[in-house]
Amino acid sequence: MKKNLANIITLTRLIGTIALFFTDTMSAEFFVIYIWCGISDILDGFIARKTNTISALGSKLDSISDISFYTMMMYKILPFLRRRFPRYIWILIYLAVGVRILCYIAVAVTKGYFESRHTIVNKINSGMMFFLPFLVEHPLLIPFSLTILAGAFISNIEEIIHIVSINQIKGA
Repeated sequence: MKKNLANIITLTRLIGTIALFFTDTMSAEFFVIYIWCGISDILDGFIARKTNTISALGSKLDSISDISFYTMMMYKILPFLRRRFPRYIWILIYLAVGVRILCYIAVAVTKGYFESRHTIVNKINSGMMFFLPFLVEHPLLIPFSLTILAGAFISNIEEIIHIVSINQIKGA
């Protein structure tokens, strides 16, 4: 059990993500599941490190769960953000997401498998993104979102540097 605990927690995030699809956005049920998904994102890595059960499978499962969770979050929250965000924010979002997708593709082509980096900036940005649904109707939504986007661009730069270093090592 100890060996698989972190992966089981990660799987609960994946199940919670699917459950979010069937809940009313901004309902109490939505936020209970949403908060659990956020807690599980922190807990799985912590437990894997503390129990020395970090694995390639766990890392991939975590990345899949993270991407699924944030994709679902955006699917559920987008209609609320659509009426709140000015056009320039949407342009920045499309740019940040587009660059990130290109980074994922580049790493997959370079390494032969999917990998998402878990840098400090990524972790901080993910933590900030987690609070976005709580701020949908708050006046700080726009400046908070711009801060998240700045972090996304910094994180993308980190990804690009990582990809370049992989290619340099392969070319050497």
